[in-house]
Amino acid sequence: METKTFAARAGRWSAQHRKTAIFGWLAFVLVAFVIGGVVGVKKPSNQNDYIGQSGRADRLMDDHFPKHADENVLVQARDGGSATGPQVRAAVGQVMAAVSREPGVTDVKSPYTNGNEGQISKDGRSVLVEFKVNGDQDRTDNLIDPIVASVTKVKAANPGVFVGQFGDASANKALSKSFQDDFQKAEKLSLPITLVILVLAFGALVAAGVPLLLGLTAVMATLGLVALPSQIIPMDDTVSSIILLVGLAVGVDYTLFYLRREREEKRRGAGKLEAVHTAAATSGRAVLVSGFTVMVAMAGMFFAGGRTFTALGVGAIMVVAVAMIGSVTVVPAILAWLGDRVDKGRVPIVHRLVNRGGNGESRAWNWLLGKVLRRPAISAAAAVALLIVLASPAFGMHTVLTGTDDLPRKLEVMKVYDRMQAAFPGGQIPAVVAVEADDVTTPQIVAATKRMGDEAFATGKMNGPLTVTVSPDKHVA
Repeated sequence: METKTFAARAGRWSAQHRKTAIFGWLAFVLVAFVIGGVVGVKKPSNQNDYIGQSGRADRLMDDHFPKHADENVLVQARDGGSATGPQVRAAVGQVMAAVSREPGVTDVKSPYTNGNEGQISKDGRSVLVEFKVNGDQDRTDNLIDPIVASVTKVKAANPGVFVGQFGDASANKALSKSFQDDFQKAEKLSLPITLVILVLAFGALVAAGVPLLLGLTAVMATLGLVALPSQIIPMDDTVSSIILLVGLAVGVDYTLFYLRREREEKRRGAGKLEAVHTAAATSGRAVLVSGFTVMVAMAGMFFAGGRTFTALGVGAIMVVAVAMIGSVTVVPAILAWLGDRVDKGRVPIVHRLVNRGGNGESRAWNWLLGKVLRRPAISAAAAVALLIVLASPAFGMHTVLTGTDDLPRKLEVMKVYDRMQAAFPGGQIPAVVAVEADDVTTPQIVAATKRMGDEAFATGKMNGPLTVTVSPDKHVA
């Protein structure tokens, strides 16, 4: 057995300085979490990844136009009603008055003004009130809540018509909240499910709690530390989910390496500290190799070029690194401190099933292995059939460009979007073409822009109207 490796030396020191290792780890987790709370995770100012030709167009618009969020309020008459009826007109007037009073709202457009015919649906039943909320994503996120609340009040005051809001800021806020809610559900579900699996594996609550402890503390520390690189690489809410899922997985996995080997050494007659030292020298080395392999694999996300993938790569690499460090420093200390108490809190029936005999294997797995070896052909066929059933959803998978169709329809903002899309096909997320020149207001460029629109509409695949907005410096249209 190699005892001069880093993992072996770290494990030996940890086992001999148990209090220092355990309290030092807890202090590190606490400090990291506090730092994250003070610094805060910096989020992207917009959702653009600036990849490819569309990324160039996005960057031109972000660099040359004042930042704002486009918002729409749909006012829709009931079946058989008219967009110009008194109920719709009254609701439109109230919406315009309500949003105009809110900070940051500009350029409120009535559907009844000359030149805004595109805000009235072809079936004559629906209208759109359009307006802008000035500022970058952080500012519009702060401003949008009272705007949505004011529209909700108008909706409540006009039960005879449908009133709903959809736009850049309102949709982003609703989706962010949905991600946060999903993260909380993942926390509530993943922890008890992981604990149940570990109890089934060990048959004892204390032994099951040790892997869970490392996974949770690694996740907490990383959620704090990730605030530091986020100041350079802004990260959205999905990074928290990645840190939780990957952190729990590797934290539990790495601790299992130690627990398994330590138990084996004890059954062979090794003392408490000797068993921990052997586990650190062997399983600790496996943890380091595994951890660095996972980190290198996760680094492949950096080649995707997208900011989202880069952020996910950073989060995954950080939580694996933290879990790896914890496994070689604090896990040996915990095992040395617990000793034989690691088997406390036995679950009677489960413990008897997984209780290991003299050959080091559990009774349950020995029973299953005996059945498999007696009928190898039948067992292989059954295993293949089970794998095919489990993999069946993957057979229908295919690559697509993600978009609004992939978002959950249970969200109110997406229900409004579907209504808007039905009344104004393609209107809520228009096709945008960025034109860059020394002066985009020259007659040649203006004429070419109109010709491009005419040719696009002539295909029958694009809907009007064509609107042209020129940047203040006249370099981009």
